[in-house]
Amino acid sequence: MKKKMLAVLLAGTMAASMTACGGSSSSNTAETTAAATEAAKDNGGGQTEAAKTEDTKSTESGDKVTLELYLQKTDVVDIFQEMIGQFEEKNPDIHIELTCVPDPETALVTRIASNDYPDIVTIWPAEKFYRDLMRDGALMDISDQAFMDQVSEGTRAIAQYDGKDYSLSMAMSAYGLIVNNQLFEENGIEKPQTWDQLIDAAKAFQEKGIQAFTFCDKSTEPLGQQAERMSGIINNDITSQFKKVGKGESKWADEPEMKTLAEAMLQIREYGQADTLGTGSEDSLNDMATGKAAMLLYGSWGIQTILNLNPDIDIEMIAIPNPTGGESMVPASIDTALSITEACENKEAALKFLEFMSTTETAQFYADNEQNPPVIKGVNYNRPQLQSMADKLNAGEYFFSPSVYWPAGFRKSWEAPLQQLVMTKDVDAFMNDTDAISVEYFANEE
Repeated sequence: MKKKMLAVLLAGTMAASMTACGGSSSSNTAETTAAATEAAKDNGGGQTEAAKTEDTKSTESGDKVTLELYLQKTDVVDIFQEMIGQFEEKNPDIHIELTCVPDPETALVTRIASNDYPDIVTIWPAEKFYRDLMRDGALMDISDQAFMDQVSEGTRAIAQYDGKDYSLSMAMSAYGLIVNNQLFEENGIEKPQTWDQLIDAAKAFQEKGIQAFTFCDKSTEPLGQQAERMSGIINNDITSQFKKVGKGESKWADEPEMKTLAEAMLQIREYGQADTLGTGSEDSLNDMATGKAAMLLYGSWGIQTILNLNPDIDIEMIAIPNPTGGESMVPASIDTALSITEACENKEAALKFLEFMSTTETAQFYADNEQNPPVIKGVNYNRPQLQSMADKLNAGEYFFSPSVYWPAGFRKSWEAPLQQLVMTKDVDAFMNDTDAISVEYFANEE
């Protein structure tokens, strides 16, 4: 009965706009879900060719236990395969079968709706969807496991549900301002710490004939990410304001945040390329890699892509200045966390794997190769491009990306008015449209 109830929950809520991290962002619409469902059917229920058989469920073959690890971070397959190999060398009685498919979130919905649970799954524990899974008993409570003490206290606390641990956090991602250090230094321009300094830097680049920013507004998803994160920088508890407007207690015209956000987004676009709506994410990342642009608002997951394009580029991510002049907190998310499902038939073996992942040695390997800031104690972070972000995270100067608290589908619906704002520059129309969407999604939120 619990599985059936959970399947209904999943089918109804997986359309939530999940935080982008390391190639695993989604704003899954019903159409996307349906398409992924069909794809999953064509691929044996959403598994890789190597994992199609019944052996991917936790089964015992003689003395050997096979566990399925469902990996939702599609950009770290090679890293996980290496760690699995290391684990299996130390635990020859346990085999880890790795499953990773395109659009893994929607494929996971299909599988769970069919009562086909993986044993171990990567999750994003701060997001409402996964917290609902914790609430409904789909994930194993691992609070009493000694290896949980390896997680930094602050990260462990914010990943908990009702004071209990349901996942092992490995790393965090951040959203910030990627800057080309060489362009700043060669042109004698200081890296900005305030919004006024950001605009002054943009003007200085423009005067020198250098494109200050590159924007990727062609796809609404990065535009939605940018607005979501910046709204949180303006007000770390912006969700409370969305609820206030959604319940009819106010309008955005009477609240400062939305006008500030709209004006800030339009202001910085005065110093970007002429056609931001014709530029996609790949184009903007290439603009940074080639030195065409000096700055890009993006997630930490974009750093490696830029370095892959140009290993010699001198880039760094710094905090986005607060347009209000207030403190510049960093929008962040737990990027990698591992959970054991309650359906796992060999929980002891699964716990051994999580214990292995929590060791300083394994976590160091993951940090060195995945390159997001680690949250396992004793790990040295050797990523100069993200050191400023890591320092902010370790100091507690961050907040969770707002969309983790937003109702399913809200950010996706909000992306259309955002794109209209960029096209028309009509701030009043944008706030009116945001009023309507806030009421639609937040009217009944607790």
